[in-house]
Amino acid sequence: MHSRRRSVVAIPLSDSISHRHYSNNKHKTMSSQPSTGMSISTMIRQQLTKVASGFTSLSNSPPELHKAYLLKFLDSYAYFSFSLVFTLFLSDDFGMSDIQAGTIYGAWGALITIFGLFTGTVIDNLGVAKCLRIGFVLSFMSRVVILTCTSREVLLACLLITLPFSNCLGIPVLTVGIRRYTNEENRGFAFGLFYVVMNVGALVAGPLVDVLTVYYNEKADGDNEIIADAATASSSWTMTSNRAIILSGVVANFIAVIVAFTVREIKVDSADSAKQSPKPMKPSTSSLLSSADDSENNPGSTFSKFRPLQGSSYEILSDTWKSPNFRRYLVLCLLTINVRMVFRHM
Repeated sequence: MHSRRRSVVAIPLSDSISHRHYSNNKHKTMSSQPSTGMSISTMIRQQLTKVASGFTSLSNSPPELHKAYLLKFLDSYAYFSFSLVFTLFLSDDFGMSDIQAGTIYGAWGALITIFGLFTGTVIDNLGVAKCLRIGFVLSFMSRVVILTCTSREVLLACLLITLPFSNCLGIPVLTVGIRRYTNEENRGFAFGLFYVVMNVGALVAGPLVDVLTVYYNEKADGDNEIIADAATASSSWTMTSNRAIILSGVVANFIAVIVAFTVREIKVDSADSAKQSPKPMKPSTSSLLSSADDSENNPGSTFSKFRPLQGSSYEILSDTWKSPNFRRYLVLCLLTINVRMVFRHM
């Protein structure tokens, strides 16, 4: 009985403690609501300040950085606009079945990855500027042939050979360029902005594809019917909505070619890396760029010519293969190629 009375007394005591604890927590929560609202606005201001400071850090970057963003936008629009009508183009204009069109679409995406794995040595030997010129010229020629051709064989040669090869000389090379055109302080923000530009290009592609599709479909109502026969579809050329969208990508690619030929092979050297360099280049032999647009007089960085690696492809590949990180990356790419083909087919 005595222990039972003690347990009865202990229950209200614990209840009163928990009640006081709940009341204190409720009071703290209610009192902290205004400060929470202020903290959110403070966080927003801090984020806006970081974005503004990020753009400010890029103000002294070489013109090649801005050209890389422009090339990224043009290439993204041409890529995503073509991707949106890829299977429809094969089905409507060349009479392919859904299975055939989907398989070719998946193979196109997989070949971009495969070609990219084996063109690294080309990029190392030629450098960013030359690779961009070759890639965008080859891409422009491939898109023109895709736009104007009526032969399946020629179309497949462009879709499975020249176009994916040119694509792998675009996006990866631009990524290398972003690294060379920035320093340690603004590189993170520069890469973030790089992928924002890619998403903007994809965002612009959607509405323009819809506008061109609606315009040409209304124009073709009553004049032409969708041709299902493959031989008949390939025998004549007409400006369809799919070809009009490809034409817009050709125009974007043409502008990219002009911009690519103005890109120089340079890099940004920070002051810290210059001090750590065992053999700094002398001013008389360093080939420093002294043009008017590079004379920002930024004490923290200098713009200098970049000399690509010179060597055989076998030597570069053998050195790369010795890296454990590269082998892991290769295995990951091989595992995801089939998954990428499946999702692109869907």
